[in-house]
Order: sequence, then structure tokens, then C-alpha cells
Amino acid sequence: MKQTTVIVCLILLNVRLAVAAGEMPFVYDRENTGAGIGTAAVPSFAGLPSIPYLPDPFVEVDGRRITTRHQWRARRAQIMAAVEKYEVGQKPPKPSIVKAVLKGNTMTVTVGEVGNTFDLTATINRPAGAPDKPIPAIIGINSPAGSLPGDLFATRGIATITFRASQVAPVAFGGINYDSGNFARLYPKSTAGYMIRWAWGVSRIIDGLEQLPEAKIDLKRLAVSGCSFQGKIALYSGAFDERIALTIVHESGGGGTISWRYADMLEKRDKVEVENLLHAQGSSPDFPWYARALRQFNNVPDKLPFDQHEVIAMIAPRAVLMIESTRIPRMGAEAARIDVLAAHQVWKALGVPDRIGVTEDNVPHCSWSPKFTPDLEAYLDKFLLGKSDGQPTDFLRSKFTDLDTHKWIPWTTPELK
Repeated sequence: MKQTTVIVCLILLNVRLAVAAGEMPFVYDRENTGAGIGTAAVPSFAGLPSIPYLPDPFVEVDGRRITTRHQWRARRAQIMAAVEKYEVGQKPPKPSIVKAVLKGNTMTVTVGEVGNTFDLTATINRPAGAPDKPIPAIIGINSPAGSLPGDLFATRGIATITFRASQVAPVAFGGINYDSGNFARLYPKSTAGYMIRWAWGVSRIIDGLEQLPEAKIDLKRLAVSGCSFQGKIALYSGAFDERIALTIVHESGGGGTISWRYADMLEKRDKVEVENLLHAQGSSPDFPWYARALRQFNNVPDKLPFDQHEVIAMIAPRAVLMIESTRIPRMGAEAARIDVLAAHQVWKALGVPDRIGVTEDNVPHCSWSPKFTPDLEAYLDKFLLGKSDGQPTDFLRSKFTDLDTHKWIPWTTPELK
């Protein structure tokens, strides 16, 4: 009895020391630690000022700048509220019915409300020789590891889990609207566009894993990844679900890691199509990837109260690795560069700049470059395997080294206490 009391006291002491030291968690045990935090009302479109640079992520809605790491939680909730109102729509919370079963390597999660449910199925592949205990896993959007080489996971004893996005909303590029798919039948009045619907589905997969200890997945070591539109899904999944320890975003373009403002400038400057607000949302007003509200910014991106660097920053202090290609102008690698330079300041202010990385090469869309391999390995080793003696993870590789950061990032980075 005395020994148990001593152990409990030591655990509590370690927790208090960690808090006192200001250590930032690698992951959380809740989907949204900011749920329930009261946030100031997001201004109406007419009341939004024009901001010709990337908005300061450290400024609250009332104009005050945050000064402590603890305040980041509330600031993140404010960013989320703005992103939900104007870009992706509201992500519904966990529904009242979530029931998971595992048969062989197939997990089926029934989700919904009484009289209105549907099933999500996900294939869980444990690598050969994996130990008979919970192991890390990556949730791949529509494929086992997204667009990433599967052998890099198998040789490390990391499981793959395939999320089938079409079970939530159709993945077709035409013939779809806001009323299509299972999510729309469950939430017919939702403001959510497909991106947040798909991210909601990833969260329900994690809910299912929480009910299935027999799946032997380490819930503190989950990653998510995808490329192109699936890279956008990965970004929103990681940004909106704090149970994901590592978000890997591969060449996600507009609505992903590239700045809406900078993409608009690039198209005008270079006279080539870049996936700016207009192109990312398609020609039909009923194209449902984003919330309907986003269209009002098509010709005035400066009125957005946020930009994609703040969506990326919603992941902080957890880890994110972005993989970019400079081959296709539409994908806006230069706009991704300015975004990550701005987002990096959040991790820097939180004291964990080694949890955000970028790797880049000139390769075809969603293709793999050997240059990416050591960078991905470093992130897997540190954030999924917990190795402290691996390769450095504080790299922001890019050929774009002469951007006008003073113009686009005119604000300073605070030292959050």
C-alpha cells in the first residue's frame, strides 16, 4: 500500500514538474481540448478588415496578443471558429452512436444517431513480426499509407490503417453537391464542406480504435497522411483532432498548405493558374469541398480573417511534416513556402521548433523523391517511435530562399512564457 502511494506521488510530482517546466505535449487524449472555451464572435463578412499580409496568429479577436503558452489553447479555438465559419464549415462533435467491432483485420465503426447510422470500414495491417502489443499506426487517406512508401512503416513496426473517404462523402470530382453522401444524410443542415466531413470521418475511425484494445494500436502514436486533395484531408484531420500525434501533408495545394493570399498574387504575377480561392472551389456554386461561405472571398482574399498558415498552426504543439514539389505551378510551392515560414513561428514561440518540417523536390505530382526519405524517417522515428537519438527534425527545406518575408510576415514572434 505504501509503495503504491509513493508511486502515485512520484507520478503527480513528475506531471507538476513538466507543467512547471512548460513542456508542450506531443499529443492529447481528446479530439479538441478547446471544446467549451468561449470565443469572441467572428466578425461578419462586412465587418472584416482588409489584411494584405498573412494575419498575425498571436493576435486574439479583441486585438490583444497572447503572451503565454497556456493562452495558445484559447487562441487556437478562435482560429478554429473562424476557419469553421468561413472556410470549411462546422465539424460536428462525436455522435451519440459510435460502436466498433474488429473481424480479422477489418474494423467496422457504426456511427450516427438513433435511426440514422452508417458504417465506416477500415483495414488495419500490422507489419510482419510486429510485437504482440500496441504499436504505432498511420491512417492513410484512401490507401494504407497515403502516398508514402509502405516499406518505411513496415520495417519500423508501424501499422497502416486505410480510411475510405467515400464512405463519408463521394470522392468524385463531378456530379456531387452538398446533399451527396452518408454524412449529408446524417447531418442534412450542416454547414460542413467535404474537407471537414472527411476529417470528421477520420476522427470517428480514432473513436473506433479507442473501443478496440484488441486491435493493439498505440493511440498516443497515431499519424495521418495523404496527397493532393487527400493531403488537404490529412491537414484538416490533424488540425481538428488533437489525438493525432503526427500529420504528414503531401503536396496539398490550395486549401492545404499554400496561402490563399500568396496564391492569388502568384497567379497574377506569373500569369499561370495557381490553385487560389477561385480555382480550388470549382466553377459550380454547388461544388462542395468547402463551406459555401468561402466563395465570398474569391476576389477579395485579403478579407479572410486567417490564412492557411493558421490552419497549419492549429496542429501545434504536435508534429507536422509537409512534403512539397516545385514541378507543377498550380500546386503553388512558393505559396506553401511563405505559409510554412509564418506557421513555423508558432512552434518557435511555443518552444518546440523541431516539430514542424518541410521537405521539397522537383518531382511529378504525388511522386516520391529519394530526397524525401531521410526526412520522413526522422519524423517517424521521433514522433511515432519515440526515439530521441535520431536525425534532426528542425528542417525547412526549399529552393525559395529570397521571399519578401518583411511584406508577408510583418509581425514579430513573441516568447510565450
